[in-house]
Amino acid sequence: MTRGASRRGMTIVATSMLALALAACGGSGGSGGTGSANTAPAFSSAATGTVAENTTGVAYQASASDAQGDAVTYTISGGADAAAFAIASGGALSFVAAPNYDLPADADGDNVYHVTLQASDGKASSTLGVAITVTNDREGIRVERIATGLADPVGIASLGVDGNVAVALRANAIMRIDGRTGAQSTYYSFFPHITSPISAVSLLGIARARSEGSRESIFVLGTQFGRAWVACLSCTYFSLADLVPDSQAANLAIGKGADGNAYVAIGDPDGTSAQDASSPLGKLVRFVPFPSSYDPYSGASVPMDYYTRTVAGSGLRAPAGVAALPDGRMIVSDRGGTDFDELSLTADLGAPNFGWPYFEGTKEKRAGGAGLAGLVTPSLVVPLGTEPRQSRGIVGGVAYTGSIPGIANHYVFSDKGGRIWSIPLARLSGTGTLQASALELRSEDFMPDAGTIDRPVGMAIDADGTLYILDGDGELFRVVPTGTVKIDVTTPPAS
Repeated sequence: MTRGASRRGMTIVATSMLALALAACGGSGGSGGTGSANTAPAFSSAATGTVAENTTGVAYQASASDAQGDAVTYTISGGADAAAFAIASGGALSFVAAPNYDLPADADGDNVYHVTLQASDGKASSTLGVAITVTNDREGIRVERIATGLADPVGIASLGVDGNVAVALRANAIMRIDGRTGAQSTYYSFFPHITSPISAVSLLGIARARSEGSRESIFVLGTQFGRAWVACLSCTYFSLADLVPDSQAANLAIGKGADGNAYVAIGDPDGTSAQDASSPLGKLVRFVPFPSSYDPYSGASVPMDYYTRTVAGSGLRAPAGVAALPDGRMIVSDRGGTDFDELSLTADLGAPNFGWPYFEGTKEKRAGGAGLAGLVTPSLVVPLGTEPRQSRGIVGGVAYTGSIPGIANHYVFSDKGGRIWSIPLARLSGTGTLQASALELRSEDFMPDAGTIDRPVGMAIDADGTLYILDGDGELFRVVPTGTVKIDVTTPPAS
């Protein structure tokens, strides 16, 4: 063998040994080559989810896989609504507090909650933005139309017997509606004799309140010959009290107070007399018919206007309702002109001052109002406007304490455009002023089985605890728990 051949042989052997050494250190089948670089987990779950309101369990299940087979854990890394959620290490996402469709808590207030999730294998991580949409649950509320054809209704009140309610019609009549069957009949007509109605009588509102002792009777607001008045129809003696010129008819409201008596709220939109003690305008007046000083056996004739009147409040602009709360307080609804409608509570029978014209809601309209004696701070203000939590003219409501879970122990009320709200009675503490953001928007929950609630004029609770909503186009709606047997609408009586 030549020297050159010998050198070539040694080179081949050395090269082969080097190749074997490299293979032993980790070739394509080893554990440390470039093919084993770690990758972050990859999400396979969707970027959206849907859940019904009041859900307390898992709202969304995150899912991600790891290419290297490492265990994946999940956390919340951000998002506009991150604080609304909690997540288990296994990816189960839930709300910290059950979501409320009627009172959304997401940043945009549109019931779409945005959260960013992170999946990690302990070495690398990836993120996914998720949008959880909360859908409505009617929460046991069912609304059915039980009467139609009520001509120009202006108010509703319980008759105190079973499911019967009274509906006042603007033109002289009060109808009795059986809330269980929808049957209609005439309860009272302002007729001096059988065929002729009393001239120019126009009704404005109705309430059931105390008359004599513990007995309750129907009171109505009306106008005739240029004057507005209040009358007790079913008192032992018909009693009528003059109020104000009928130019103020649009600014009157009647209701039952916490003491059981009838209260008439008289407005003063111009604000010229609401703080004038000598004027009836802008005042809340308590009417007690046949006071204890009256002796029915004395032989004296009974005067037509036999009431004790007490000014129970002042500073009202355009009142829309008076109602009693279960805790013994009274709630007064007052419409604003440019800024706010308001609900104000009074816990006594003194003389609270509701602040007009110095205040509209919480907005100071004139200087000097802070020193008013007995000034009442509104319990709730609703700005005027067309948005979901803005008012187009508040309509007085009722305290519902019945069995429907979604609105049990809520104050339920509306505006003239058909928007319906509720707020827990517990939140109406009487201290401080709540904003409209505290209202639960109930319009979807109160969608009726027929007809439309688009012009409410009043609400009432009957003797059985059932809630009714009267609409200005002549429809009456009954609000009942889901599962209640539906009734057929009774054809209105022929006129």
